[in-house]
Amino acid sequence: MTKLLSATALLVLLIATTATSQWTVKLPQPTGPYQIGTTSLTLVDETRPEVFTDDPKDHRELLVRCWYPAQPVAGAKPEPFWGKDTKEIGSLLAQFMRLPKTAFDDLALAQSHAYTDASLSKSKSPYPVLVFSHGYNPGFLSQNTAQMEELASHGYVVFSIGHSYETVANIFPDGRVVPFSQTRFMTFAQGAGKANVLVTKYTAATDPTEKDALIKRIVADWPVLDESLRIWTADVRFVLSELEKMKSNKPKNMFAGKLDLKRIGIFGMSFGGATAGQVCAVDKRCRAGINLDGLQSGDLIDRPMERPFMFMQSEGAGNINRLFFERAKNDAYYVVVKGTKHFNYSDFSMFSPDYQKAGLLGPIDGARMEGIMNGYVLAFFDKYIKGKDTPLLKGPSANYPEVEFNSHGRQTKR
Repeated sequence: MTKLLSATALLVLLIATTATSQWTVKLPQPTGPYQIGTTSLTLVDETRPEVFTDDPKDHRELLVRCWYPAQPVAGAKPEPFWGKDTKEIGSLLAQFMRLPKTAFDDLALAQSHAYTDASLSKSKSPYPVLVFSHGYNPGFLSQNTAQMEELASHGYVVFSIGHSYETVANIFPDGRVVPFSQTRFMTFAQGAGKANVLVTKYTAATDPTEKDALIKRIVADWPVLDESLRIWTADVRFVLSELEKMKSNKPKNMFAGKLDLKRIGIFGMSFGGATAGQVCAVDKRCRAGINLDGLQSGDLIDRPMERPFMFMQSEGAGNINRLFFERAKNDAYYVVVKGTKHFNYSDFSMFSPDYQKAGLLGPIDGARMEGIMNGYVLAFFDKYIKGKDTPLLKGPSANYPEVEFNSHGRQTKR
């Protein structure tokens, strides 16, 4: 947390003294055959009271954004970078990161490749489903738009969950804005501060017994970590259950009969990556999952992963999840990308060089990083969700010399 505050303070100075407005952010062109549609859903879990509000009548309400294969759209204009609420999200994100309010204004001028409420493609439905969870600080449901678009262009329906009160903000279709709970944020940050020394030791440790003891101490000293993980896991499982209703056209919706819920993948970035691991550990509906640079915790501390799973790590955190990789009982992959930092595993990777100078991003080229993420994420889900042969997962690739690749399991060798 201290490192993040120091980096953002430097970034404020850089934004104030350099011509960042000359930097144009551009999402990578999706490589799949489909055009892309996007829509938003509001889902309320009537079985769960909302723990972040004082009203006992409140129930857990989630904002979900979806990207999907779409029918060709003639004459329409694609959405802005992070959707129709890009400017509002940018302003809230800047406030959250203590940056000038206008720091992300240029994103509203950048276009995505997705069209609002476009008709679902009729060519090869039903489509396999992927569910994504964002990071914690700062995180929001559109933070990995580059991956959402790439996957949708290859025939996946991708649902990204905004975990209410633990996201920069959820801006619901009716205009309501639900910001991060400041009480929760401070509690989480205080826990992170106390656990920081242990996390550093855990990251550096190589002995499995030592790592096992340290991760258990981290969770014990940082109880809100597990508490939030359980809430987010329940959010994902609720969304999966809602998708079952949607498939049956209850209520009437565009995805009725179009979702293949026997082919579900779960993934996420940072805390959302840990959530993906937890969901795959406890819910058999998860066929395979990916953790993008998140400290894994939860049930996997005490038992091995039994689903195909991939950990993608930034260089500085290259050792952080090896314990869970080594313990896995199914196919497991461990991918470390040199020249990266934590924020490189999001759309931030494409931002101004000022973010590198401030220490928020590693030296790797942003477009290159997006290509690596898209390549490995797509290859993994194509193999384990679609059942396709994916040469990229067979070993180290000459096309990606900056990638350290390890794998083991039923179909792979250590």
